[in-house]
Amino acid sequence: MIRLWQGGLGAAAGLAAMLASACENLPEMSLPALGPPPICADAGLRVETSFPAAGRHDCAIAPGGAIVVSVDHEPAVTEGINPSPWYAFKLNSDTPREATITLDYTDYTHRYAPWIKRGGTAWQKLPEASLALNERKTRATIKMPLSQGETYIAAQPISPAGDNTGWTRNALSGRGFTETKYGASREGRDLVGFVGGGGIEVIVALTRQHPPETTGQEAYRGFVERLMKRDDARANAFRARHRMILAPMPNPDGVDGGNWRLNSGGVDLNRDWGQFTQPETKALSDWIVAQAGDRRVVAMMDFHSTDRTVIYAPPLESPSPTIGFLPQLKQAFDTRLKSPPEWSYSHNPAGGTSKGWALEALKAPGITVELWDQISLEDARALGAAAADAMIDYFAR
Repeated sequence: MIRLWQGGLGAAAGLAAMLASACENLPEMSLPALGPPPICADAGLRVETSFPAAGRHDCAIAPGGAIVVSVDHEPAVTEGINPSPWYAFKLNSDTPREATITLDYTDYTHRYAPWIKRGGTAWQKLPEASLALNERKTRATIKMPLSQGETYIAAQPISPAGDNTGWTRNALSGRGFTETKYGASREGRDLVGFVGGGGIEVIVALTRQHPPETTGQEAYRGFVERLMKRDDARANAFRARHRMILAPMPNPDGVDGGNWRLNSGGVDLNRDWGQFTQPETKALSDWIVAQAGDRRVVAMMDFHSTDRTVIYAPPLESPSPTIGFLPQLKQAFDTRLKSPPEWSYSHNPAGGTSKGWALEALKAPGITVELWDQISLEDARALGAAAADAMIDYFAR
């Protein structure tokens, strides 16, 4: 037998109505949003990595407030990884203070001078006097004033995956380019490219195959900007004659994942051109070939960064109808830049680089443009602009 509450169904219904009315009159309560926790917190300090392109870090805070941050690399399919120890993290301090932050590279050595960004200010490189290395250069200790609130510390000014795609979109706005999703990364991010310009010949440009290499990205920007903005008869003729294929972010997983070198599959994309085991290189190469069609590809420029500014090019006797562009490019760099780059000529068809693939598959000189890690933004952009001018002057003849 089911026993009803004393007072019967009517009383129960009345009580339910009273409770419903009371609930309607309660004030709305908002709960604080719970974001990802800091990787360590103590002594009024928090270290956070919950943003795109943050490094792969763990950390500890000593009782006095000194911070130690490990600088770790992504898993690699093959043994060894290029020593490009990317770091990027955010400090949040309850009060202004003098801070001591040690970057611990374990078996790797310090490479990138630290940059900082406070609040809405621009990125600034820390003075050399703020940094001290241990004897083996495996630990770098930064001493700096820390403001109350947020301060970002990074190996280069942070540029997540969407940044260069957005920059390219804006630079090409109103110039007849088509934006295309040409594929998807291993983690499902869009691979975005841009195609525009005239019809009978093709140039290709890309950057950020390797995540930390943002100075190469700046040269790419100088290159694209000059191709678009130079306003003379030769430039107009060049744009009318050449289709331009641009891939501003071929490794979005690696960039946003804070990787040193690889994609999210643990593979160096610039050693995968030819085998095409990764969706990023397979999609990009297929798209380039499809967009080129029957047109002649005259050059493929791939912008990177390393410990010096250097150009890697195929030998001058390579079987390409446009190999004569290389002396023109070298002359432009030698005469226009205050610090002309070194040049290295070689070709390894089995090396897996975009440079080698361009010569083998497209019969075009593939040119790897490496910018010094510490080059200024102005000098990186100037090199890219000089490359664009050399290309216009040679191919618009």
